[in-house]
Amino acid sequence: MIARELISSLPALHPSDTGSKALRLMNEYHLTQLPLVVDSKYLALIEEDDILDLENPEVPLEGIATRSPHPAVMEYAHLFEALKLFYDFRLSVLPVVTRENEYLGIITTDNLLAALARYNGVKEPGGIVAFDVEPRDYALSEIARIAESNDVTLLSVNTISNPTTGKLEVVLKTNRQELQGLIATFERFNYVIKYVFTEEEEEELLKKNYDLLMNYIGM
Repeated sequence: MIARELISSLPALHPSDTGSKALRLMNEYHLTQLPLVVDSKYLALIEEDDILDLENPEVPLEGIATRSPHPAVMEYAHLFEALKLFYDFRLSVLPVVTRENEYLGIITTDNLLAALARYNGVKEPGGIVAFDVEPRDYALSEIARIAESNDVTLLSVNTISNPTTGKLEVVLKTNRQELQGLIATFERFNYVIKYVFTEEEEEELLKKNYDLLMNYIGM
């Protein structure tokens, strides 16, 4: 999935716009940043805090454009590049541009999260298994082979490095709710399961909590 596919058509600011207008638009669309565009070219990302610092909010935005940051992502950049920029610059929106710096639109955090949910199979039914491994012992081919031997499809595989232990946490999203056989096989291969989560377990937990509440009310 590329940046161009995540664009939202929200309004952009222009140098002649005032700080008050920018704040109104940010409030209307629940954003803290909006791009400043000049002749279809991306110039800067205007921050809500910068506008609030103005002595006179009715002055044109061109006065603060030069000191504003200008993060942007190329139209054919991968989703992960957009995610990195969101994280690095603490963004609420990310402008998308062409090689010629032509402004195409913005990616919002809502669009980014929706894309990540699809990308990682979050919306698909199935269970999650996680375990820690030493980086030198991580072998995706072996993990996939174990899953395949249990007739389990891996919808996504994510790894997170733990700076404290130096280990990798491997998180598997599967297409199956019944994971006892898969877990048993992993354990035979000396994988120490960290946690398992299935929708069925969540429903069972909710049922138990509901029964406890009903019993309490009936006392």
